[in-house]
Amino acid sequence: MGHAWSEYVTPETTPLRGTPSQFDPHYGFSVPRREKKMIATLAEMESAKVPIDARDFCAHMLLNLRGCIREHFPFNHHCHHEREEYYECQYHDYLDRMKDYEREKRLLERRHKLRKQGAPNADEGTLVA
Repeated sequence: MGHAWSEYVTPETTPLRGTPSQFDPHYGFSVPRREKKMIATLAEMESAKVPIDARDFCAHMLLNLRGCIREHFPFNHHCHHEREEYYECQYHDYLDRMKDYEREKRLLERRHKLRKQGAPNADEGTLVA
């Protein structure tokens, strides 16, 4: 089932796109999760003219890759290691986003089920705005 269809059919259990999580990021974990941090600064990305859609947690690796390509041009095959590191970072970032989406969806389904049952702890783990 697609995300748009899920938003239409079951809006109460489907995470909204572009909104932060409704639950504590450490809820359900015995050890706190590590926080993702941006390594490349905004000034570095702007000076390197990194496209806005590429300004993510892997931007520092993109800057390394672009520097290698500039240094070794036209022999870009020398930058294979930097290219693979960048692609691997992109892949792991994608996996983290998908895992966070699935976690949010399961917690919304759990909360919805507990609310239907009238459980007093239905809003456990929810962030208070």
